[in-house]
Amino acid sequence: MSFAEVLKETVDKVDGAVSAMIIGADGITVQEYVNEKLIDLTELSAEASAMIKDINLAALNLGIGEAREFSIISDKCGIIMRKITSDYYLALIIHPDGNYGKGRFILKTAVPKLASEF
Repeated sequence: MSFAEVLKETVDKVDGAVSAMIIGADGITVQEYVNEKLIDLTELSAEASAMIKDINLAALNLGIGEAREFSIISDKCGIIMRKITSDYYLALIIHPDGNYGKGRFILKTAVPKLASEF
């Protein structure tokens, strides 16, 4: 299954999800799928690099191990990011009233489909 197919399937399976993307820890977008544009994905990709570094540093400082998933929920949207490998993340963008629990579950099941390609 191609990256594009996995991203589309991920968005289609989650109520309220509008886009998904694979982002490198360096902030470079690998692939994206957009059904509806809630935020600028180029900006998200650029900001993701700093977020990933900060969250991994916080997890290290807390002694809780490597962070596998994190989310930001705002008035405009929610962003859930899940680690694919140490260098790549899968991000899902959801409407504020979307199904975040299902989004987290679908990301967890999508990651193995993507990990084998890295």
